[in-house]
Amino acid sequence: MTGLFEDAGLTGRRVAVGIGVFDGVHRGHQLLLAELAEMARETEAVPVAMTFVPHPREVLCPQDPPRLLMPPKERLRLLRHYGAAEAVVIRFSPEFAGLASEEFLQRLLRISSTVTGICVGSDWRFGAKAAGNAALLADYCREHALAFRAVPELRIEGEVVSSTAIRRAVASGLLARAEALLGRPYRLTGIVEPGYHAAGRELKRPTANLAVDTGILPPDGVYAARALVAGIAHPAAVNLGVAPTFGWPEGRRRLEVHVLDFSGNLYGMEIGVELIRHLRPERAFSGVEELRRQIEQDIEVIREEFLRRREKP
Repeated sequence: MTGLFEDAGLTGRRVAVGIGVFDGVHRGHQLLLAELAEMARETEAVPVAMTFVPHPREVLCPQDPPRLLMPPKERLRLLRHYGAAEAVVIRFSPEFAGLASEEFLQRLLRISSTVTGICVGSDWRFGAKAAGNAALLADYCREHALAFRAVPELRIEGEVVSSTAIRRAVASGLLARAEALLGRPYRLTGIVEPGYHAAGRELKRPTANLAVDTGILPPDGVYAARALVAGIAHPAAVNLGVAPTFGWPEGRRRLEVHVLDFSGNLYGMEIGVELIRHLRPERAFSGVEELRRQIEQDIEVIREEFLRRREKP
């Protein structure tokens, strides 16, 4: 662990550290990051978020690993977006997980910067058998003259904001609920891969087939979305499913994105897709012409939705 912050350009500097998995960087995490930023100001330090890869549950419960909400790269981007000056990844291993609570903290904080304080969620557990908790961490910080904050759980409409709750909401198609818990629309990211070209050839509405390795997929159907291509947001239509009108032989579930007001080659590019609203279930149409008419109706609804969100104060 020596020199943990060297690559981040923080060697020898004063840092306040926020610790957590931060999958999703949801509104509860955002509250923690705001508290971390305040602690950093009070202790004249730099706010640094410390996160773990892989997810601890993947190491501790390999038979039932969680499906992450986003790739680690996106997590780091959002940690910085919401207030961390730097985000640092800790490689979580069985050996690391087996450390006694105080040794876990000593290893975690054995860094080449001066730590001024620690900020965690009030329910954060650490060390072997999850024996460490906020009370133990508070004692540790007192003994080492460190500032400490345990940020309480955030509740929205009676539900604790958590990565688990967001996974459940997205998987159930409750996109508005997921957005409320995240503080932004749920985003999938992936690489555009080749497809059958039928949407462009027969429907005159070319789609990008998005290969998504990390994230939660909602139920099959057509969605209003916002596609982020090279940092620019475009309205988009998303179809998730097996395209029953065309009846592809392998019947593979695919995520197809038609980016409105865009022309160009997307193959091999990484794009983000923010899922805004479910429009309709996926179904088989009588033929291409009927499907084409339905797609044009979907696109009009999507344009109205995109305009409404842009005008929202």
